[in-house]
Amino acid sequence: MRKGEIEGRLDPAMILYKRKLLSFQFSAKPLKQFLRAAPQYGSNQAAVERYSKEQARYIRITDIDEYGLLKDDLGVTAEFVEQKYLLKNKDVLFARSGATVGKAYLHKSDAVDYECFFAGYMIRFLVNENLLLPEFLFSYTQLDVYKEWKNAIQRAAGQPNINAEEYKSLPVPVPPLKVQKQIIKKFAAAYNAKRAKEAEAKSLLDGIDAYLLERLGIETPAASETQKTFFIYHSKLSGDRLDPLYYRGELFSFLETTKYQTRKVKNVIVNLKSGFGAGKQDQDQEEKGIIQIRPTNIGTEGNLKFDKNVFLPFELLETQQENLLQRGDVLFNNTNSQELVGKTVYFDEDGDFLFSNHITRIRTNESKVSPQYLALILNTYQHRKIFYSICTNWNNQSGVGNDLLNSLKVPVPPLEVQEEIAAHIQSIRTRAGELEREAREEVERAKGEVERMILGGE
Repeated sequence: MRKGEIEGRLDPAMILYKRKLLSFQFSAKPLKQFLRAAPQYGSNQAAVERYSKEQARYIRITDIDEYGLLKDDLGVTAEFVEQKYLLKNKDVLFARSGATVGKAYLHKSDAVDYECFFAGYMIRFLVNENLLLPEFLFSYTQLDVYKEWKNAIQRAAGQPNINAEEYKSLPVPVPPLKVQKQIIKKFAAAYNAKRAKEAEAKSLLDGIDAYLLERLGIETPAASETQKTFFIYHSKLSGDRLDPLYYRGELFSFLETTKYQTRKVKNVIVNLKSGFGAGKQDQDQEEKGIIQIRPTNIGTEGNLKFDKNVFLPFELLETQQENLLQRGDVLFNNTNSQELVGKTVYFDEDGDFLFSNHITRIRTNESKVSPQYLALILNTYQHRKIFYSICTNWNNQSGVGNDLLNSLKVPVPPLEVQEEIAAHIQSIRTRAGELEREAREEVERAKGEVERMILGGE
């Protein structure tokens, strides 16, 4: 670096970023020149459960996805909603600390039908639309060049951090308003295409349970959500359970309509085993060991995920052979929050993997039941809240033990029918995966085009 390039920050990342600024097609000016008010930090209230859209939503960093969009769930609220933190149309929020520092969100009142207010790890910026369109600023935060600035400016004092003053220094290349509107339109088209493809993928995945139950000849009348009281005969009580949730609506009565024989899990498997616990002190901090499959590795649609992994030292291979996974294993999430107990996945990965004590490994008798089919059945039970109803609760955790899992009844059609069902559902998942990939590609393509419009070049 040259002496004349040194200003404020004495580090290579910032110098290299400043050099790149000189090649921008439009001159860049600091964000503070386009603000109509001082940046505002959010509320520091504790989050509480949100039960309906009638309650204001408390926007936190974790409510924003990787594309800067508000996640499609209820989220949380807070005990008190202070008016000064309520979001208005076209407010821009920036995350100021943590692993997702730099993440941005543009609030659009026409996109949400409820009030929102924002949390303390977010900073609100109000932009002068006569000079800079908020939608353009948000679009800029989705580009790689913005991420380069974020990586150069953030301070890692315990955890990454970018404060309001540092955000005000963000260099923003500002094309004429006409060009800004073209860029906004291009991004909007890409995001709309992304949403449409994701909606199609979700519709395919949502239809899996209905297809499975129809093939099994199972009729599933919708449960009444208005029923508040019911009774059960003493003769129908079983085991040591005496709670309404367990007995309400005779959870397994739907199996009576199947055209196939039902059998207990223990009669169609050869082995059922829970894994072992491993605390932070047991993990490979350099993330170079063996992945231990945990609940975070199982998606709600019965898919394996590897975005949040725990690694254990390779030396454990010598002592944990009995806890190694193999292709064809069925992995059942035995302990989690009540809503997530029972997530199940068919394991078909190569290589060495271990599994935690929150996972039960099931090895089926493949002359009786296909492992892919059993995973599908258990996932359908999970979606129908069977495990939600029968699990045991303690200390904010819920679980289904091996004895209870062994006693569950499952419909067992002939193997060729099981394989047809599994193959058809796999084709549905494959197509859904293609749509989700196409959705991501739509946005990435738009990002590339916009970067060329702003920065110049081919």
